[in-house]
Amino acid sequence: MEGYSQLNFGKSFTGKTARMIHEIKSEPRVVLVDPKCAQLAKLKGYDHQWPYFHEDEGRWLGKDFTRYFERRLAVKFKLVVHFRSHFREQLELLCILLASVKRVTLAVDELGLFIPPGPAGALPPAITSLAVSGRHEGIKFTGTAQRPSLVHGTVRANAEVTHWYRITERYDVEIARKYMPDAFADKLPSLPDYVCIETSDRKPAFCDESYVGKFKLPAVSPAEKGLF
Repeated sequence: MEGYSQLNFGKSFTGKTARMIHEIKSEPRVVLVDPKCAQLAKLKGYDHQWPYFHEDEGRWLGKDFTRYFERRLAVKFKLVVHFRSHFREQLELLCILLASVKRVTLAVDELGLFIPPGPAGALPPAITSLAVSGRHEGIKFTGTAQRPSLVHGTVRANAEVTHWYRITERYDVEIARKYMPDAFADKLPSLPDYVCIETSDRKPAFCDESYVGKFKLPAVSPAEKGLF
């Protein structure tokens, strides 16, 4: 994965989640957060954890989930964590936990469920620390969202690399226009699947077609498609 913070925006089935998983496949220690509990539950080559969050106590019940990390402080691992509710609270707890694990890549699908837009102070402290300055702990951060407007502006602005897949809502296109020349922003509503505009701190924006046909996620049933 290029850089310590990388985001992927675009409509459902345009390739953003597949690209994120492709980017992190060479990372030695990965935690992939899944709020849909459908397509990514079939992801092979990963361990899978389904922690149960106790709303009244504000914590996970049992110790199996935290012990998973205690046993892997100095080894390689790839894990999908399936969160079914209380997304913001559970991501905050996970960020606190990963701050002690260190040297790990955190990938979050559908970031808007976890860190929606709002004032700077609305972003929980552990999430802020990891997303903004995780490089100091050796923690990389990446994620996806269907619309950039659904993601907190602090995280959006801090990304070193952003992949912009097909976006059709006018307000979201205007957000993207702040990161790229108008000629690229005008292309966003009609981009083919798996084609994106890449913007970064290190090089000019460009249209990336190099991953077309090179990767895909596990197949989903017609019933599951409504979740994406």
